[in-house]
Order: sequence, then structure tokens, then C-alpha cells
Amino acid sequence: MNSRLAKQILYGAGYLAFIFLIIAGVYFILLKPEATCFDGRKNQGEIEVDCGGPCATCETRTLNPLEVSSVRDFSVGNKTVITAEIKNSNPNYGADNFYYTFNIYNSIGEKIYTLTDNSFIYAGEIKYIFEANIIQKDIKKIELSFSEINWKSRDEFPKPEIQTREVKTESTKPINVSGLVINNNAFELSKVSIISFLFNENGIRIGVSKTELNNLKAFEERFFRIIFPDYISLITEAPALTIYNFTSNLTIGFKSEDVRLLQQFLKEQGFFDRELTNYFGSITKNALIQYQKKEGILPTSGYFGPKTRNYINSLTTPAALPKFNINEADPSLTKVYVEPKR
Repeated sequence: MNSRLAKQILYGAGYLAFIFLIIAGVYFILLKPEATCFDGRKNQGEIEVDCGGPCATCETRTLNPLEVSSVRDFSVGNKTVITAEIKNSNPNYGADNFYYTFNIYNSIGEKIYTLTDNSFIYAGEIKYIFEANIIQKDIKKIELSFSEINWKSRDEFPKPEIQTREVKTESTKPINVSGLVINNNAFELSKVSIISFLFNENGIRIGVSKTELNNLKAFEERFFRIIFPDYISLITEAPALTIYNFTSNLTIGFKSEDVRLLQQFLKEQGFFDRELTNYFGSITKNALIQYQKKEGILPTSGYFGPKTRNYINSLTTPAALPKFNINEADPSLTKVYVEPKR
């Protein structure tokens, strides 16, 4: 190899190395994503991928995931309120932050709304996520998922002590739930969320609302009031008797006027909380199962056959037919959940 060729190769290699250094510098300074505890890589001094070091202890790898116990939507005027009951079954670990996402689908399976936010949950806690002011649409299914859960031990993230007293459901218009909340800690709570549920006489949840108190001082006792929509009222006297005379057996997939009448009956009894249709679907079946369980009609299968049909047809006196409005709340069943944040 002559000296001229050797110099050309040397200069070319140096030029390529220089270009590489420039590209690498741009990547590491401007383009490389910042290391996090959720990037699926062992970096920033972690003991294992995304755990240990500056991240949560690797013990969190064996923790039970957050569970979704129930998701429910409530119509409030032209808006929808969504509540979800979630459970942390880990007695020694909570999460000081996690992200949740609601995906909402219509009756033909199209995703019509996505909502993402963050929250926290204490060790061994059951809590409620509350999202309001969602535009009301054709909501058929709601899915809830979690991500980026930042686990903390009970010692690192303890639940503050808090209590309520003198809680009452008042029959003013609109209905409201009021009471006192007490901070039993020697430190201030930055926020206290108070969620209340109303139930009808059969224990069916018919309403939910929420309020928040800010900067609750150490050992402070403060009044709260939660307002509910106008369409909910307290239990009144039973309305006039409706006599039913069903003649057909009904089950999943049936369409008839008798199905509408059955839904009306179940609604009067407090088990059916949707608009009336003439279609016997899963909601009608589940409502019928709950009614069969309450009345001891066996089997409790959700099948509207001779036994259930004859039983309902026999209810021809006011004493035998305790009807009430689906949206009438039983004040003795009101529940209040309080969640403090330090």
C-alpha cells in the first residue's frame, strides 16, 4: 500500500469518527429519552430492570396488581359521572402515585372517549375513583386500566387518621348529605376527598356525588355538605297498585311488549335502572335474578318462566306489591367514603 492511499484511508476513518461523535453527541444531549423507573431498562443505578437504586424496591415485583371491583356510570342531566371501586390487596404496600385510564365504548364497540389521570392508594385500601362532567353519549362498556404504579411501603406512605361523625341525609331539594370530618393527625392534610353514595330500598346504587376540603389543619373538625342531582328523592309512600297479567315465558333474546312490562315491574321494584325497551338482554336478566333472589323464587336463573310469572301475577294488593320509584333513596343506606392526602 503506498503512502498516499494510507493517508486517504486514515483521513477517511478520522472523518467518519468525527461524524459519529457529532451524531452521538446530538443523540445523548438532545434525543436520548430520560431514564425513568418505567422505561424497561436497567439504568441509573438500578439493581434490576426498573427496580432498586433510585426506583422502588424490587420486592414490589411480587405485589398483587390493583384490582377493579366495579365500574359504574350515572347520568346527571346531559353529563355522565363515572365511578370505579378499586382494591389494593397488598397489606404492606401502597402507591403514592399511579395513572389510570378509562376507555369508553358505545353499543357498536367503538371507542368514544378516553380519559387518563393520576391518583394514589394506601396499603390494603379500597377506594373510589370519581370522574364527572363527561359528555353523555351512547355508553355501553367502560374499561379501566392502570400504569406507572409507584409502590411505597406502609412506613413510607402511611394513611393519615381521619373520621366522620354526625353524617345525615337531608330531604331538602336537592337532597344533600352532610356531616363533620375530623383530622386526627398532628399535621395538616392538603386535601380531603369525600364521596357519598345513595341507595334505594333494595340496595341498588342510584346516585353518587363528591366534595373536597382543602388544607384541613392538625386536629381540625370541619363541616361538609355533598349535593345530589334533583332527580333523586327520599322514599315516599308507595304509589297506586299496577296489576300485571303475564302470559308468556321470556328469556335472553326475546322481543315483545311483555318484556317492556317486565322491565317496568322490575324498575318499580328497584332492580332495573335503564330506559324501558322491548328487548330481553343481559341487564334485564340480571335484574330478574336479583328479584328472584329477594323473593326466594328458585331457580334464580334469570328465566321468566311459569313460577316467576305466576308469582308476579298474584301480586294484586298494595300490601303484596311494595312499589317505589327507582330514584327514591333510603337514607339509612347512605354511605360516605373519606380519603385524606397529606
